Amino acid sequence: MVEANAVWAVLSVVALVAWLSPSTAGAVWTLLQAMTVGGFAVLQYAALRAAGPGR
Repeated sequence: MVEANAVWAVLSVVALVAWLSPSTAGAVWTLLQAMTVGGFAVLQYAALRAAGPGR
């Protein structure tokens, strides 16, 4: 799940830069959701590291 969230966040920004042309509100929304999902990925990764190996 960590990888899926990280990919989602990165692809959201790539899509915004590469081929989407949303309104200002749409661009802000896309960046906010990418940051949120990226934050979840960071928290999930940190939790897995804290749990230790084999958990």
